[in-house]
Amino acid sequence: MADTTLCTFAELEFLLRSAAGPHGERTAGMDAVRRRLGLQPETATDVVTAAGVASLLARGLCTDEGGNVVPGTLVLGAVAALSTLHTTTEAAGSAGDRTLAMFLFSGTAGRLAAYPGPFGLYGVEALDAAEPLAAPLARFVDRCTAGDGEAAVVIRSGAGDGPETGLAIARAADGTWLVSDGQSATPGLPADRDDVVAALVERFGAPVAAGA
Repeated sequence: MADTTLCTFAELEFLLRSAAGPHGERTAGMDAVRRRLGLQPETATDVVTAAGVASLLARGLCTDEGGNVVPGTLVLGAVAALSTLHTTTEAAGSAGDRTLAMFLFSGTAGRLAAYPGPFGLYGVEALDAAEPLAAPLARFVDRCTAGDGEAAVVIRSGAGDGPETGLAIARAADGTWLVSDGQSATPGLPADRDDVVAALVERFGAPVAAGA
């Protein structure tokens, strides 16, 4: 599992600006990413981007070589994922008084996971695009269902303006697992967590429209 790095919204803005391309050819796509993350495109200014660069340099996530900003491993992986983005996946979960959210941005050259937090901070991971989409989703389900008691996770994933694939997972107070695609009138009733994993693999065994 990849290490999670805490990033500010300004640092994310630098990643998004970099992924938009030298001539801004992917600006519309990055604006869509901004909105999903709760960032407003109109606030994506040069000042915010410069603050993000300075912060990444100060933290050693980028280096200054002769006046040029050289990205480190995390930044390279994030920009690679965003610049080749084809599938966006959102997951939200609750367990007791905990509420968690995850965004997965899958590209042909990488995958970026972002976890919104308080005060404009985001947990960020650069993941292997070759790993089936079901794998990080299963890890997220595990986070949301750690411990006992009721828990729920809702997932939706889609490529561009195409159809979305969805899945809703719940665990009742008695430990019973329920799975629904969000469309069926009657949800399925898996016997245990293995059935939940099987449902994830069935729908998200590979990125939607991978390589598109």
